[in-house]
Amino acid sequence: MEPQNSFRKVVGWLTIISVPFAIANFVLTSVASVAASAETIDFSDLGFFVNAGIEAGNLMKWAWLADLFGYYLLLVPAAFFIHYWLKSKNPYWMNIITYCGVAYLFAGSMGAAILARIFPSLISGYTGADGAVKEIYRIVFTNSAQMVNGGIWGYFEFLLAGIWWIGIGFTMRQERNALGVCSIILGISSILAAFGHIFDLYNVANLGLVIYLMLSPVWACWLGISLIQGKKIQLSNP
Repeated sequence: MEPQNSFRKVVGWLTIISVPFAIANFVLTSVASVAASAETIDFSDLGFFVNAGIEAGNLMKWAWLADLFGYYLLLVPAAFFIHYWLKSKNPYWMNIITYCGVAYLFAGSMGAAILARIFPSLISGYTGADGAVKEIYRIVFTNSAQMVNGGIWGYFEFLLAGIWWIGIGFTMRQERNALGVCSIILGISSILAAFGHIFDLYNVANLGLVIYLMLSPVWACWLGISLIQGKKIQLSNP
């Protein structure tokens, strides 16, 4: 029982630690969007950040690194914990659900790492260039942003995320009804974001993304506290 309790508490704290990173991502992105003279943040098209300027471009490096840890990497242990927690309640589907969850977290991590690396250098190049070279930087920046935001995240990550959130949500409701409902809402918002990108319904994509970005840290904090308290949580054998 002791290894289970230790695993549960460590995963709980890692999940809670992800929350400040997620908040930092949202705050830093908002600050950079002001520098880019954006009236609102269009999460379906990050191309407007090309006008952010060098200082805001460097800020975006830390925003995407915060995204990497806040929304993805620090939740990987939670995905495996949830697998062992819920496996006995949904034995036939849990492996597939967890596969989708881990794939979603790693796809998201990949996208955040790419943006953290290329955003500062491309914004810096765009700011210092003139004429045709400036336009080339803009095109490369816009295409790179679309590759990650529309492709890796929009077409791929959020479909997997939707399957994972909904799958664990319905299974989790047997023991944590409210947290399970929260998971299902996150799944629906993820599916909305994916279909918004696929069918070029950008208002739908933005709606799904905003719900996801706001609710995911709440879910992480909620789950982390639940794991640390550890009431009536029994894991299946690895």
